[in-house]
Amino acid sequence: MHHAPAVSFPLGRSRFLAYVLVSLWLAGAGVLALWCTQQTPWGWRQGLGGLTLVMGGALALHWWRAQRLGQLQWDGERWQACFAGLTLTGGVCVQLDLQRQLWLRLHSITPPGDHWLWLERDADPLAWRDLRRAVYSRASRHTPADPNAV
Repeated sequence: MHHAPAVSFPLGRSRFLAYVLVSLWLAGAGVLALWCTQQTPWGWRQGLGGLTLVMGGALALHWWRAQRLGQLQWDGERWQACFAGLTLTGGVCVQLDLQRQLWLRLHSITPPGDHWLWLERDADPLAWRDLRRAVYSRASRHTPADPNAV
């Protein structure tokens, strides 16, 4: 049986994700503008909608800017996300696969908790296939050199 090769993949901010977030925010702004043009006079509901739009945009920007730079590493047995001064070890689960982008949840054992990682092919096109193989593979089991050995 063949196992996924060891791979190291860069982590960082994604332009594609930024475009998606901006597009969603603009769609929300368009819906709010359309709603406000159909409602006269404006009331507290439109104000609340505007406040929600601004806060949602601010939170999305904050989340995108907080994406850490580092490396996601697979050694054949476990995953590690290495950032400046922080190493997370655990397993990954694919949340969304868009072929050129992956949204992963790293369930960290040390320190405990879930961490969300957005990966793009453009970050390292040469390692992308190996990364995808590793994400969808199971951890290797230690097998003895001699198949008859116990």
